[in-house]
Amino acid sequence: MKALVVGGSGYSGGELLRILRGHGKVDSVEATSRTYKGKPVSDVHTNLKGICDETFEEYDAGKADCDIAFLALPHGEGMEHAPALLQKGIKVVDLGADYRIKDAAVYERYYGKHKNPELLSKAVYGLPELFREKIRKAQLVANPGCYATAAILAIAPASKFKDKIDAERIIVDAKSGTSGAGVKPSEFLHHSEVADNIKAYKVTGHRHQPEMDSIIGQLIPHASVSFTPTLIPVVRGILSDTHMFCKLTLDDLKRQYSEFYGKERFVRIVENVYTKNVLYSNYCDISVHLDDEKGRAVIVSAIDNLVKGAAGQAVQNMNLMMGYGEAEGIDSLPYHP
Repeated sequence: MKALVVGGSGYSGGELLRILRGHGKVDSVEATSRTYKGKPVSDVHTNLKGICDETFEEYDAGKADCDIAFLALPHGEGMEHAPALLQKGIKVVDLGADYRIKDAAVYERYYGKHKNPELLSKAVYGLPELFREKIRKAQLVANPGCYATAAILAIAPASKFKDKIDAERIIVDAKSGTSGAGVKPSEFLHHSEVADNIKAYKVTGHRHQPEMDSIIGQLIPHASVSFTPTLIPVVRGILSDTHMFCKLTLDDLKRQYSEFYGKERFVRIVENVYTKNVLYSNYCDISVHLDDEKGRAVIVSAIDNLVKGAAGQAVQNMNLMMGYGEAEGIDSLPYHP
């Protein structure tokens, strides 16, 4: 199988190249980059020295020759390339936000003008634990956002208790490492500004909030998610605390979460969640807690934002789309310590 990574010079693109190079079903991988055209991939992603030394090419839809294309591009750029690839019969996984939100008006409120809204209804939201069978049949998959992945996986099992949950008061408080902001340098991400510092940002109105509302709303009617992200001085990882006000017992919650994810390869129900236990892997760890006095369930989830939150999940989606084993190429175990 041939794979194409459009926008291979960023963090997500680099992770895709790393994972695809070790994938047993992928025969060749081509990477494109406007900025680094003609330069060896391993000059940019130095961890791939001797592994991926081919040069970055300039993207040309007319010359695209692959079975699947990954669009690892800034929001708004994926829609520039997806239609032409789909017309050639190439399957597409978009790691950006361009096809995650079905309502074009909502998308445009957060991201800007959508250039091919007719594709929104055809795109499948790429969260395998919820939409596995639709992904298998998809030509275009919208890879979820990293924050949204951690939050939705934490909330989804509680949909069984939708009549006992205050659906309009779901709160997600998430912390992320700096790699989640991408490779482009900025003063906000400068080491001097991040080290020994914890910074809440986009305290209200973050772009992943409507994505959460959209997917959770399919599971829990009238659901409304309030979301605040915080940047912490680590490179990788997301820790998400989800608060749901409910009339439930801890036993009910734990039993439901264990049953819901009992057969899932990449979701683990644990007693305590630590980001270090999922880094460099495609796992999502979840723990379930209940404050009886306040009637508040606290669901803690953790992922590696570049793997389960981006490239790993994209390959998981590719495996489903191509009919491979779902864990092919992404079954690496977390590190310790």
